[in-house]
Parts: sequence; structure tokens; C-alpha cells
Amino acid sequence: MRNKYIIFALSLIFLLLFNCSQKKKEPLLPKSTFIKDKIDSVGNKFIREGKVMGFSIAVVKNNEILYNNSFGFIDSLKTIPTNNDHYFLMASISKLAGSTMVMKLVEEGILDLDDSLSDLLPDFPNKEQGSKIKLRHLISMTSGLKEYASTLDSIYVATGKSPTKEDYYNFFNSHELEFEPGAYYKYVNSGFVLMAMIVERATKMPFQNSIDRIINEPSGFNIELISSRINNPKMSNHFQLTDSTIRERKHWLWIKGDGGMTNTAIDLAYFPEKWMNGSMISQHSFKQMISPTKLSSGFSSEYGLGVKNGSFEGVKMFGHSGGDKTTYSMMFHFPEVKTTIVTMVNTNNTPSNARQIFSEVALIVLDKKKPNHKLKPLKNEDLSNLVGSYLSPGDKENKTAFIIYNEQDQHLYYTFDKIIENGEKMYNLGNGEFWIERWPFDRIHFVKNDNNKIVALKEFYGGYMSQLKLRMD
Repeated sequence: MRNKYIIFALSLIFLLLFNCSQKKKEPLLPKSTFIKDKIDSVGNKFIREGKVMGFSIAVVKNNEILYNNSFGFIDSLKTIPTNNDHYFLMASISKLAGSTMVMKLVEEGILDLDDSLSDLLPDFPNKEQGSKIKLRHLISMTSGLKEYASTLDSIYVATGKSPTKEDYYNFFNSHELEFEPGAYYKYVNSGFVLMAMIVERATKMPFQNSIDRIINEPSGFNIELISSRINNPKMSNHFQLTDSTIRERKHWLWIKGDGGMTNTAIDLAYFPEKWMNGSMISQHSFKQMISPTKLSSGFSSEYGLGVKNGSFEGVKMFGHSGGDKTTYSMMFHFPEVKTTIVTMVNTNNTPSNARQIFSEVALIVLDKKKPNHKLKPLKNEDLSNLVGSYLSPGDKENKTAFIIYNEQDQHLYYTFDKIIENGEKMYNLGNGEFWIERWPFDRIHFVKNDNNKIVALKEFYGGYMSQLKLRMD
């Protein structure tokens, strides 16, 4: 009898250990009630600060709503409280949706990723550039085209006149490429302006028609361009924080492929599941989109085909963000926990922006603590090979980042003027990764080539790669 009890006890212990090991395969999330209370607290805190008019937060796990709530207002008089069915600007999340449309057209044989810009848009004026630039370059931020927005947007602000196709063409024709197509990564809107023109020419239909056919109809979503949703009473007004005052800002109605789409936060929180499961495009196309882009310069970019890749506090994620002076839309999926987090804000130029809100929500959802690497011991590494000047291709010299070493505290500093006191102390996390206290959710990664030489640094904002700066010395 005693032996039976021993065998039973050992069997029970084995089962408990087995179950524990199985559970470790997928990180556990906090209970939903705890999540709701914590995220509500975060949302209310940002509203109390008075630096944002309104925003919406949605979290979906395993294709079920884990959280969905809205805060603030969508009108300047503060008479319409923000609701979960209100529409916000997707901003550059539109790029991911647009690239998804491109991949569907590739599947249908209407487009090819290696088609040249000249073939896709025969009237593109600069034939030399048009022959070099491929469709894949346009949607992977590797075209070398100069950013149009700083010039044409400022003309609109000054004159109120929306840019035309001729304006875009004249701009591109008057500027040289900043680098050879495929050589480097640089985030610009220009490729996606042309992408929308390409889709319309290839399909012989307005851009919205392709959004409906490829995305909305198979998924049940309701993505619509701001130009057609502007008068919808559920469309949030747009605002900007200026001199501590929130003022209404006009919607820019001409934007299409690079940032003109609108939707609710909860619809976007369901987007990755439909995007991944074959509802809109094949899983093969999806995997192409999320794959890092191999650069001809000898290393890779974490930006795929309209997709930002990265990790938030060690948890892999992919998706997209969008904004102007600050971020006002975030949609990222965490495949390890089958969870998507979306934050959409209706205010520009605010510290209470979508990326800041997203980061605090992600800490709660992923059960993480705010990072603080100040007290960790220094990594015993020779940092001298990282010292130097770094600049994005085509940028002006005043944007050069200087990495300098301080002998006294044995830290690197990120500066723009080579003065330690004006710089940001960098904390070494090992393997070429660094943390800066001022931006706790950001990281800096140094890039080596095949000869083990430092050739660039990548800046990750809130987990995703945003900037690539090349070593200049």
C-alpha cells in the first residue's frame, strides 16, 4: 500500500512539473480585470495632464478583446466624449495597409516587386531614377528618394493648396537620389505617395476601391480615406498642442498611401489576425512583408515591406506607427503572446502621444517593469571602436550624432556637439545595444559588417527601428 502512495505522489509531482513547463512556452498575461484597471489609470493620467484632446486604446489577445476604452474628446468645444466607435487617423499605419494591397496585386500577377518605377509610372519624369528604383524599394524605405513632406506640406500650410501629381513629379525630378536604391534604409513618405499612384494605375480604379476589395470586404473592416470620411460625425477632429494650448488643425485631405487612411482602434487591433491568417493575402506574402530587408551595403534593415519589426522589452513585435511632429497612431502585434496593442491619439506635437501611451500600456499587458539600467554593473568591453560620427544618408551635417567616450565614468555619450555635458549617457547592455535613461523604452544598436567593423547605428523608438545612421569616419 505504501508503494502505491509513493507511486501516486511521484506521478502527481511529474504532472505538476510537466504542466509548469508547458505554461512557460507562452508568457502569461495578467488577469483582464487587473489590466482594465491599470490601463484606465494610465488613460486618465494622460487626460489629467491636459496635453492631449482625446485618444482610444484597444488590446486584442487570441482574437478576443482584452481591453477597449477611449478618453477625452473629439471636438474643440469638448462636447463629444471620445467613444470606441470614433475614427482616428491611421497616419503611417496606412503604409502597412498599402503594402498589403501591393502584395495582393503581386499575387494576382498585376504587379511585380521587381517592376521598375519607369514601367509602373511611365510618365515619371526622371528616367534615370525611374530605371533604378523598383517597387520593392518604394515599400521598404530603400528607394533613395528624398522626403517630399517637409517641402510640399509647408507649401500647403502657407497657401492652403493641396499638392498635385505634377507637384510631386517636379519635386522628385529636381532632387538627386540620396543613395543608390537598395543600398540603405531611410524612412521617407515619398515611396508610398508613388505606391498609391501605382495601385490606381495598375487597377484602373480609385485607391479607395482597392482598399475595399482587398482589405475591407474579406475582413469586415471599415478603413476609409480621410478625404471621404471628413464629414462623418464619428470622425475625430485633429488638434495640435501649440504654446501649451490645444488648437484644432485641418485634416490633410490629399494624403493617400503614405498616411491618409482612417479607422477605429478596435478595428486595427483585429487587423494583424486577418493579415496573418490568409483573409487578405497569402501567408507567404505576409512572411515576405515581415522579413528584414537585406541591404546591398552588407547588412539588414528591420523595416520589411511596409512593416516595422522590433521588440518591446525583449518581446518580439511587428506592425507600424504613424504621426507628424509626434506619434499619433500605433499598431503592433506580439506573436509570442498572440496580442495586438493599438493606441490612436487625435493630437499632434504632444508629449502625451500614441507612442508614450502605447509603451505604458505594453508594460501592463506584457507584465513588464519600466526599464532602469542605471544601477546595473558596467559591461567589461572595449567601447573605443564605437566612438565616431554617424549621419543618415542625405541629412544635413547639423544632424550628425557624435558618440564620444568619457574616461571618468567609462560611459559612451550620445551628442550633437561633442560636448559630454550636453549629451545623453549611454548604458551598455551588451552585444552592441545601449540604453539611455531619458528615453527608457528606446535602444541604440551598433551595426557591424562582415569584417566585424562598426559601420552604422540603428535607433529603436519604443521597440521598433526608426533611424539608421551611417558611420562617417
